[in-house]
Amino acid sequence: MVKFCLLIGLFAAPVAFAGDMTFAEAKALAHHDEASLSAKQQQALVQAQEPVIQSALLSCVAANRPGPFSFVVVAELDAAGKVQKTWRNDESKLGGCFQGVVAKASLNAPPRSPFYSSFEVNVRAGGAGQ
Repeated sequence: MVKFCLLIGLFAAPVAFAGDMTFAEAKALAHHDEASLSAKQQQALVQAQEPVIQSALLSCVAANRPGPFSFVVVAELDAAGKVQKTWRNDESKLGGCFQGVVAKASLNAPPRSPFYSSFEVNVRAGGAGQ
């Protein structure tokens, strides 16, 4: 059974030049915003991310047949929850595929915009993940 680790993030203050942002900067914003959510908001975001993660993993893992893998995709959402930009921390085909699925996704309307959310996936050898 494949398990994966999700960390959810939201952004508290607008970023003037989000297009020039690095992955590390986007990830830091996602972590910052995670801490600002109520437990109810966190649960709602996790539930909105689940179908995106399932779709991405089903299509991307089948297409790329990877061994153990680990990557993070950060998404910037607009006021309606539509993904506007994405960043990722690796150059693998699987990570690129996952990023492509996330880039087309819509989640719940966030409490503010821009809103940063991170998808962290970590699968160890033998199918056990954390």
